[in-house]
Amino acid sequence: MPFTWMIIFYPYRIAGKEFPDQATYSRSGTNLSKPDWRRSNVDSIIHMISTSIKKIKPYCKFGISPFSVWRNKNVDKDGSDTQSGVSNYDDLFANILLWLQKGWIDYVAPQLYLEIGNDKIAYEKILDWWSKHSYGRHIYIGHGIYRANERSKAWKNPDELPNQIKLLRTYPNVQGSIYFSSTTFNNNPNGWNDSLQNNYYRSPALIPKMDWLPEKQ
Repeated sequence: MPFTWMIIFYPYRIAGKEFPDQATYSRSGTNLSKPDWRRSNVDSIIHMISTSIKKIKPYCKFGISPFSVWRNKNVDKDGSDTQSGVSNYDDLFANILLWLQKGWIDYVAPQLYLEIGNDKIAYEKILDWWSKHSYGRHIYIGHGIYRANERSKAWKNPDELPNQIKLLRTYPNVQGSIYFSSTTFNNNPNGWNDSLQNNYYRSPALIPKMDWLPEKQ
C-alpha cells in the first residue's frame, strides 16, 4: 500500500532573513496577520493535496514529517517541554495539530533527531508530547541515525538508538520508527544493524493498518 510522504512548510530562516512575501501578502487583501496568513496558505495546500489524493486513491496513506517541536510550552500551554529556537507553528507556519485534528493527514513522522536527555529538545519529552497529540492518527518516530557520523558522545553510544526504540514501544499509540538517513546503515554505525536485526526487528516490520482507510481494490 503506497505512502505519500511530503515535508511542507515555509523555509527555515537563513541568518534571520525573512521569506520575501511581503508584496504578495499586501496584494492578498487579507485581514489576517502575516503569520496567520502564512499558516492559512500551508493549511490550504495540505487540504488540497489530501483531498486530491483521496479522490483518486482513497486507500493511499498521506503523511507529513515535520520538525520535532510544534510549539514550546513557554509560548503555548499546549506546547512541549522544550526550549527550541524554531517551531513548526511560529517559524515554519505549519500547524501540524490542525491537520491531525481535521484528518487531513493519516500519519505524522516527527523528526526526533536529538538524543535522550538533550538539554533543549529531549527525545523522551518530545516523544511523550507527540504520543498525546496524535488525534487518532498514526505516529512514526523519526530517528536521527545520521548523527552517528558526528562527534557527539551521545550518538557514539551503542545504546542510544536501542533505548529510543524501547522507549517509544512503551507508547501503544506510537506505531513505529523511520530512520534518517537509511544510508547511514551502510556502515553499521555502533553495530546498530546487528542489534536491530537480532533484537528489535527479528520479524518483518508490517505496515500498521489504518482503520479509517479502505482496502486497496
